[in-house]
Amino acid sequence: MPRATFPPALVALGLTAALGSWSCTTGAEELSVDQALDEIPVEGFLAHMNALSADAMSGRRPGTAGYDSAAAYVAREARALGLEPGGTDGSYMQPIRFRRAVVEPGSETLVVNGTGLVAGVDFAVAPQVAVDQVAMTAPLVFAGFGIHAPDLGYDDLAGLDLDGALVVVLPGAPEALGSLERTVLGSSAARDRELRARGALGVVTVQGGGDTEAPWSSLVRRAARPRVDFLAPEAEGGPDGSRAFASLYLSRARAAEWVAGTGRDLEAVEAALRAGEPESFPLDADVRLEARFSHEPFESANVVALLPGSDPTLADEHLVLTAHLDHLGVGAVVEGDSIYNGTLDNASGSSALLTLASVLTRMAPPRRSIAFVWVTAEESGLLGSEYFARFPSVAPGRIVANQNIDGVMGMITASSDVLAFGYEHSNLSEAVDAAVARTGTPVSPDPTPEENLFIRSDQYAFVRNGIPAIWVQGGRTGARPGLDPQADLDAWIAERYHQPDDDPKQPMDLDGVRVELRANLLVAHYIANELGPVRWRDDSFLYRRFHSP
Repeated sequence: MPRATFPPALVALGLTAALGSWSCTTGAEELSVDQALDEIPVEGFLAHMNALSADAMSGRRPGTAGYDSAAAYVAREARALGLEPGGTDGSYMQPIRFRRAVVEPGSETLVVNGTGLVAGVDFAVAPQVAVDQVAMTAPLVFAGFGIHAPDLGYDDLAGLDLDGALVVVLPGAPEALGSLERTVLGSSAARDRELRARGALGVVTVQGGGDTEAPWSSLVRRAARPRVDFLAPEAEGGPDGSRAFASLYLSRARAAEWVAGTGRDLEAVEAALRAGEPESFPLDADVRLEARFSHEPFESANVVALLPGSDPTLADEHLVLTAHLDHLGVGAVVEGDSIYNGTLDNASGSSALLTLASVLTRMAPPRRSIAFVWVTAEESGLLGSEYFARFPSVAPGRIVANQNIDGVMGMITASSDVLAFGYEHSNLSEAVDAAVARTGTPVSPDPTPEENLFIRSDQYAFVRNGIPAIWVQGGRTGARPGLDPQADLDAWIAERYHQPDDDPKQPMDLDGVRVELRANLLVAHYIANELGPVRWRDDSFLYRRFHSP
């Protein structure tokens, strides 16, 4: 089938009548799996996607009327399909309180051994969401990369007393570690969690050298950006991470001076660290740090709808299907357009969930319960999915698996294969294998493993909370002669990703949409009905990191 673009006006004309024929019908004959595959409503998918990414939604930025309109649309459609409310207070919504924080200009002070440093030249303070200010006096301790991974034979924190210290770290990880291990362990989230647990008052990240070097001006701009985070429910203690934890960047020149004060050379220390030889030591310095932060509160909601399970022993187990509903909102004007519609990213995934629900509600009730969750604030750091994974609104019951859809990539170019990110980490791979066996559409290895895409979307929030996850999308082998899905995806990323022209007017390959929807339907159906106990694989690094005792 050739690519097609459906004008929003045409979609709007047929939306009500079309959706009515796909919703759950009381007394209708249940679809078999084969019938379900044949009847996946691609036209309904397109209708939802165009509606959710229309200009009227204003780019669905959390905390705006546009996002609220999109959430209300999803809730109405979920109700029409017969899905039960899965949010709070008997609704489809799980409201989340957020704060957006910025540093108050001119409030930053950093004094080292009595000498004041210059903000924006020597250091830059990052905003904090949980507190209005930081004001501390502390010793400085250099802690390598700040990585604690004794299971991998590497530990920057062994023997260090970090209680009450401001910890200086270099960005990155030892080169001998695998790409996934380096990415996970080298992340600020993983590092800061370890440092906080040891009583550190904050972290000072040094401007990197060599291949990791970033222009100092870019780090200053990074620190100046607003930071968004959620506040934990009142029952959980209010603001997430309520104790102040300072975060700032330090110029490489200043860091070299501090390290030189101990008789060491920063370049030599960094070389040893990259070679896998920990170099951690107290610095001969005490600092006084002060900064103030301004906060803007706002609220945004996950949308949660339930398809209850039917098996008495499995119904309290939940397969959570997720897609992020948010995008970037209204921003800088590009060629006369300031609305960042987010059609592929991720109105397509949100529409895929509605489309899958429209089919699953017409099949025999699943043995496990299925929670459809349209999460907010993915673009701000997987915040909506992290909130749901930590404070789920589905109760009673357990979340045993997550299946995420972030962009129906097949709509760019149809493929004859699928990819399954997370395949090697749990027995959810059995669901992928079953889908492959049924459709003959093979699963291919990750073509870009160095990008570690599995930890870059909402499924990673569930993984971090010990829940196995899978992300199935269209592959990179063209379904028709002359097609090159990888080249077309690369071009899409270069031209449309996070740009206003990721909009309903872009070309769409309906064959690719169908392949991806079929694969996700089969995977979800297998997990909900046929898979035994969901298990991590013992050799999974993510299992050892986030779940293993």
